[in-house]
Amino acid sequence: MNSHDYNAEEWARKTIEGRQVYNYNYTLSGKEIKDWHLIKVVDLNESKEQVARAYIFETPDNPKKEMMRVDITETYSWRSAQANLYKHLTESMRREIPHGTKELSKVGDVNFVGRAPESDIPVFISFTKGNLFISINSVGDKDINVSSIAIIVDEILGEIPMKSKIAKQKIRVLKPTQVVLKANKETVLIKSLKKAAPRGAWVKIIVSDGELSRRGDTLIYVSDKEGKKQVNIFSKS
Repeated sequence: MNSHDYNAEEWARKTIEGRQVYNYNYTLSGKEIKDWHLIKVVDLNESKEQVARAYIFETPDNPKKEMMRVDITETYSWRSAQANLYKHLTESMRREIPHGTKELSKVGDVNFVGRAPESDIPVFISFTKGNLFISINSVGDKDINVSSIAIIVDEILGEIPMKSKIAKQKIRVLKPTQVVLKANKETVLIKSLKKAAPRGAWVKIIVSDGELSRRGDTLIYVSDKEGKKQVNIFSKS
């Protein structure tokens, strides 16, 4: 499939929630995915504007044969994440990769799913969620269905945790919880993401409308509608 078959402008037009979600310093611990063991983490790339890591998992009952790889690239904005997805697709040896269907159609802001020709099960999925580009692949001798893993990761990155989960997982709720914006004027939401995430904590920001992006170590919030905005900021070590 050539680059003209992927319409990045259409992805952008359909992206709404992804503009309003920002994840900083998210890493997989291995506990998120039941019945899988995290066996290796590889730092792929780190630059001023993005960090990429690969996580290798296997099942304890069938190691080496049932394995998967999860790649997560953190970028500065949802546009950058989608640019990574576009590059990934256009450079792939796989051709005619379609969007996900049924339950997978709801994963991420935009997604593409590859299926095993013999069984038709989803063996890889690439998607974006806000400023993150995620790719999940079956890499063992046996093809495994990666659907449930993609759904779990997508929910973790985009959900506002319930009070019971906040207490159980010792999640910190950070300020501000509301801001007043002027239309189309950039507002500094978090002056220093590093200071908001001590000791490598994961910080998730979800706003009610508009768009989030990072500039240097600062998180910027802008909306075309003025007024008071709901802000949800969570931190987890």
